[in-house]
Amino acid sequence: MIEYNYIKTRRNTVNLVQNMNENQLKAILKTEGAVMVIAGAGSGKTRVLTNRIAYLISEKNVLESNILAITFTNKAAKEMKERIYSLVGETSKYIWINTFHSMCVRILRQNIELLGYNKNFTILDVSEQKSIIKNILKELNLSEDSYQPNNILKIISKAKNNMTSVSDMRSQSRFGFMKNVAEIYGHYQNYLKKNSVLDFDDLMLKTIVLFEKHPEVLSIYQNKFQYIHVDEYQDTNVIQYKLIKMLSAVHKNVCVVGDDDQSIYSWRGACSDNIINFEKDYDNVELIFLDQNYRSNSTILDAANAVIKNNTERKEKALWSENKSNRKISIYGALNDKDETDDIARKILELNKEGIKFRDMAILYRTNFLSRSMENSCLSFGIPYKLIGSLKFLQRQEVRDLLAYLNVIVNRADEFSLRRIINVPKRGIGATSMEKIDKYANEYGLSLFEALENIDMIGVSKKITTNVHLLTNLIKKYSNTENYSIDELIIGIYKDSGYENMLKESSDPYAESRIENISELVSSAKQFSSMNDSLIDFISEMSLTSDADDENIEDAVVLSTIHAAKGLEYDVVFIMGLEESLFPSIRDADSSEDERNKMEEERRLAYVAITRAKERLFMSFANRRMQFGSIKMNRKSRFIDEVPKELTHFESAFGSTPSDKKDSNIEQANKFISNLSPKINITKKAKLSNDMNYSTGDIVLHKKFGEGKVLDIKTDSVKVEFDEVGVKILLIEYANLTRKD
Repeated sequence: MIEYNYIKTRRNTVNLVQNMNENQLKAILKTEGAVMVIAGAGSGKTRVLTNRIAYLISEKNVLESNILAITFTNKAAKEMKERIYSLVGETSKYIWINTFHSMCVRILRQNIELLGYNKNFTILDVSEQKSIIKNILKELNLSEDSYQPNNILKIISKAKNNMTSVSDMRSQSRFGFMKNVAEIYGHYQNYLKKNSVLDFDDLMLKTIVLFEKHPEVLSIYQNKFQYIHVDEYQDTNVIQYKLIKMLSAVHKNVCVVGDDDQSIYSWRGACSDNIINFEKDYDNVELIFLDQNYRSNSTILDAANAVIKNNTERKEKALWSENKSNRKISIYGALNDKDETDDIARKILELNKEGIKFRDMAILYRTNFLSRSMENSCLSFGIPYKLIGSLKFLQRQEVRDLLAYLNVIVNRADEFSLRRIINVPKRGIGATSMEKIDKYANEYGLSLFEALENIDMIGVSKKITTNVHLLTNLIKKYSNTENYSIDELIIGIYKDSGYENMLKESSDPYAESRIENISELVSSAKQFSSMNDSLIDFISEMSLTSDADDENIEDAVVLSTIHAAKGLEYDVVFIMGLEESLFPSIRDADSSEDERNKMEEERRLAYVAITRAKERLFMSFANRRMQFGSIKMNRKSRFIDEVPKELTHFESAFGSTPSDKKDSNIEQANKFISNLSPKINITKKAKLSNDMNYSTGDIVLHKKFGEGKVLDIKTDSVKVEFDEVGVKILLIEYANLTRKD
């Protein structure tokens, strides 16, 4: 234990350490050498970090300019600056408190001329990057349809963050698509250097290059930064890790703060192994655990600890709190998704009557498409709400695109909607072609759609002519709306327009989420059709809902994905959609090891969700949920089963159900559905027979992965070992496998 009684006579120091627990105090006073603070959720890490910096200044007499503090967001950097200012005053402005990117900008402004760039370089925004890529595609005679600028930029970004150079990519990609991407990458980097501009990813990469090529520059900053601090260390990627390692090589006074149990961003490059590697790269690392939680009550923490302990790749620890509670966690097994969201809405109104403000309550979900049904229930029950980190469901691009198609189908004179979809998906119809089409329409007094019907007369390329014919024929085909239900219309447009292929072939990391949103739109349409067959009424309903004003927005329930809610806290938290295949969501695992890693990240995500709650926690799942217009039966998430039963109160739409009978709700739901509608017959066997013509052991063909052998079949997924790409786990609904006879 650190001796700290001597400091109590010194007023400033006392202020910095008062009301600190022993481990917090240890993290503040251990200033020399490598220190890793494993800070659990709600353990006061920000206060520890800021007070540690203040202690270095006021008690260790360290010059402010010799201190570096790195955060991940501008908001976090601003908060840290304000807190340190309140502790040490004006001198805090000399501390380097930056995000990784802003730190690199400061370094590059002073030294980038050594790399052949102007020190007054500009930083490109996304639209400028797209424009450059489009010009390069023209130079290389490559199609934008095949090499979509957004996707190309994401590949380049990933390459830079993995420190993959142009020459590396060229040597790794000698054939096909990636060979051309490597050439685009090369042209792109040449353009940037020629024009002395950098993109966002270059800021860190060029700093590394600068340090490697000019060690004298590195030496300046190594000697300058005597004390280095890094927040949210579990979210660092490969290049960020290397930057810290380089900068701390001389003084080796580096303090990193993070929590391996809250590492949930591997999909954007974060490497949780950095915490493990830290202990290997630095000598005599002081490991300090902040395990006292000041946010949640003991019941919530016991639940969180019980869930996360099932992960194997973690540092053993358990959060605890002095805030004891006998209130149990509520678990609700809903009949369906509407029952689930309506139950949440009713409970919110009850809690609000008890005096809990709307703004102190949050509804969290694994994936964005779940917000649709929750938004509907909030609107129905008159509950003000706001979304964090995403648009409202009906404002999302893919939803608006498909609704625009529906608008044109019922009203060909709707020029606004037609212009929205005319080149979505890409049909090669750019500004020049649109000018020709508009000129023709104006000259002959035609509507835009009528002009498109006469595309042969306008003088555009053969490719555009063909694509326009496909579009107008699509609109005409589905104009006979009486031949289709609304959900059939949406599915037909989605597939026949090329929208489906656009998303499935996209390398956009959000493509899967966009597909899920379309699935939810189809489900919404099917539910609407069961009550009203009018397409016009459906479109009107969507428009009115989309245009609904936010009321009392200052006091509104928060709807958020769990990712977007990280770092936030609420008195009351609802976690919805806790169903196997939905949360946890394990898709496209390349191997059993990959599957295990993904499951552990899903469990960390559950841990983050649970620890957002301060006083009350509600968890729910739906026994059946409509996705892509079909009803799917679900088992409750394993994360619910991992919460000790003595901590929970279980109820369901079928009455009180013993939570240890895993399939009891499924069985009851099947009976209920059978009695309600003899037409609905949902069993695993039916699912397989309807969607598949193959079984375990069969040789199958996939259009992208080629030939493979079926290893295992589950309710909604199939595991296949492909000759070229190895083992893949595919969703049956999207697998499109055919048996090789």
